[in-house]
Amino acid sequence: MEKIFLMCTERSGSNFITKLLDGHSKICGPSTKHIMNPSLRNLHRYEPLSNELNWNEFISDILNLFNVDFSHWQASFCFKELKDSVKTGNVSELLNYFFEKETKINGKEICLIKENQIYEFFPFLQTFYTGNKFIYQVRDPRDVALSWKKSTSHKGGVVNSAIQWKKDQQQFLKCYNILQKQNDCILIKYEDLISDISNTLTSVLKFIGLKYENELLNYYKNELTNKNSKSQDSWKNLSKGVMSNNFKKFKDELSDIEIKIIEKITYHELILFGYESINNWSNLQDISQDDLNNFANNESLSIDYSPSIGVKENMDAKKIFYQKSVNNE
Repeated sequence: MEKIFLMCTERSGSNFITKLLDGHSKICGPSTKHIMNPSLRNLHRYEPLSNELNWNEFISDILNLFNVDFSHWQASFCFKELKDSVKTGNVSELLNYFFEKETKINGKEICLIKENQIYEFFPFLQTFYTGNKFIYQVRDPRDVALSWKKSTSHKGGVVNSAIQWKKDQQQFLKCYNILQKQNDCILIKYEDLISDISNTLTSVLKFIGLKYENELLNYYKNELTNKNSKSQDSWKNLSKGVMSNNFKKFKDELSDIEIKIIEKITYHELILFGYESINNWSNLQDISQDDLNNFANNESLSIDYSPSIGVKENMDAKKIFYQKSVNNE
């Protein structure tokens, strides 16, 4: 099964492009379960995975993460099925089994996989999932920060968002530098996707080796997409269709100091991607690290952080991977 991996910062339209491409007759874009990131970053905690008990625990923890009420798939899984279908210790085959089953149930051929911070396990993907494509989508960090600030599922506000955006782009760009030389990655801007959707999608699909389909724009009418849009508050826009003017809102909804802080943190990457900074670099130097720290502390106290039950359960299920200690014999 061919796989496409998405490189995208949270609040940058990652769910949108996943569901948009899910509207293609050959592409399955399941809502994320976050099963790859925590499991692949913590494989060392389960080694040796050739040990049957360790392998059983690894499967159980992934299954537990998959089954929390966070997002919805057509496919379901049980422990016995996974044990019988995948060779002991074969992590890539196990993860592939999840995505391949969901893809087949939906009558598709290609799976678009959305996971946060895939640079954290990029070496694994390059080693065990060769020959696959990557889409790198970037969004103006000031609009990302506005969306982050509004989301009750993300801690803090513009400072936390800008720091995460900068880190992600620095890491994604290292991956992109390798992938684009192999013709395995396409870089797009969220702003281009929503304002010139037909041409942008045509370019993306041509890169994948597919043709544009008019039904793509009806993605929001899909029953499963609608169900997932109601699962998390941060996904509610998935049921609204293409929001072609959903950019540069930061100019009206963020304060001058918030914009200045974001630009101070993200300036060099902001310019690299062709976004225009409102403040020049010299004017940003009067913001100190202490200023950033104080502003972040105030945001953490004043901005509501109340993640849904599904988000909390997902976070708790992911924590297990970081706290695991198994039989080392």
